[in-house]
Amino acid sequence: MLKNSFIIISFCFFCLSLSAQESGAPEKGKESFEELDKLDQGNNLERKQYKNISENNKDRVINAIKLLTIVTANFGEEVPDSKAALDKIKKDYQVVLRYYYRRAYIASGKAMVALEKDISTLLGKFSKNYDTKTQNLLAECADLITGQEQSQLVESSQEGSKVVVPYREIAEGQQKLRIAYGQMGLATDMSREDRFYDAIVHYRIAKDYGIKILSDFKDAEADKKAITDKYGKDLSDNRNQIFSQTQTTK
Repeated sequence: MLKNSFIIISFCFFCLSLSAQESGAPEKGKESFEELDKLDQGNNLERKQYKNISENNKDRVINAIKLLTIVTANFGEEVPDSKAALDKIKKDYQVVLRYYYRRAYIASGKAMVALEKDISTLLGKFSKNYDTKTQNLLAECADLITGQEQSQLVESSQEGSKVVVPYREIAEGQQKLRIAYGQMGLATDMSREDRFYDAIVHYRIAKDYGIKILSDFKDAEADKKAITDKYGKDLSDNRNQIFSQTQTTK
């Protein structure tokens, strides 16, 4: 019994010791020069390659973080754990820069490679979200245009009838819808190639056309406003802006 108690107590002290060591570990990028030197081991060719990765990929990473900041603010509640993932990405980018400015180019480049994988993963999740939203929106547009076409055929076949929606407006709606589906097709292709940043750009264009179609078929200003209010968050996002509730009241 005493032996078992001693083993349990020893194990607890061991765990506490490990915890203390972990809590006392330096923050990434703030290691001592001796510790940093261990992380930055490699030959001159590797040092040059990783230095180029840190420098050449910097703008792409900054743009991706900006995009993720906007889409997470707008649609983060629709993508589980996206806010936590974005916070980690921002902190990891700080680590990349710490290593880079300390001239630990191998450590910086490796951290950049890992960071870009995390960015791609999160962008991929949002790309799927955009695909679903765009599919639903354009399907609504297609149904609306089809309904207008059928109504026009019925109305034009009745004697003395007045066509409510001119054919020109229907034709314009059809053209916009073809463009929208073309943009969505590009977005889908880019998603398959893991080019999620570019995919989101094209999903946005497709959604913009879709919202315009729905609005164009409304005559009353109140009905048009109802469309812009419904898709207010999407419209802000399409402009690469964070949606604010006050925008809908203007």
